[in-house]
Amino acid sequence: MTYEKLLELFAITDAKIAKVSELQAQNQATDEARWAKTEAQMAKTDAQMAKTDRRLKDLASEVGNITDALGRFAEEQVRPKILHLFKRKGIELDEIYQRVVVKKDGQFFLEIDLVLVNTIYSVIVEVKNTLRQKDVDDHIERMEKLQEIPAKMIKGTTMFGAIAGMIVSDEVEYYAIKKGLYVIKTKGDNVKISNKKDFQGRQWHILA
Repeated sequence: MTYEKLLELFAITDAKIAKVSELQAQNQATDEARWAKTEAQMAKTDAQMAKTDRRLKDLASEVGNITDALGRFAEEQVRPKILHLFKRKGIELDEIYQRVVVKKDGQFFLEIDLVLVNTIYSVIVEVKNTLRQKDVDDHIERMEKLQEIPAKMIKGTTMFGAIAGMIVSDEVEYYAIKKGLYVIKTKGDNVKISNKKDFQGRQWHILA
């Protein structure tokens, strides 16, 4: 092989290497551009998700405030008349407590909307704007918890459970009564206990 031929082969090889390097550089630039675009899209998506999350939190807060306000309104509809209503049912109670918080080991344990009490009996009342079956189940669970850790004003009493609502379907009313609860229904200024005269409420005895 002549020197001139060798130089020609070197030139061809260098050209091929240069071409490969050029192609690699193009590919790298394309990959970087695609990755930059992907990162930009991901950043945009993250920003949108964060914005949506803030909106959801704000909405949840607004709904919570409305629900709480409606619950308090329902309580104020029930509270002034509830002692008289139970007196007509043969349960004469002396005092009423509102928003009673019970703690366990110094920590929040549960809250009771209304507590009616005398020296023998207490009535534990949960008030809802719209009463659902889950509210009934939750209140029964609340009654069972109070057997173990009672509020101080109900110690030594036999407990009855009651549940009140501004909107109560026939199905939920029937379910609550079958579970042994008193059902209090409000409509405007009209507040009534819907249980029949011969109804015998379930009794919970405090174990603590």
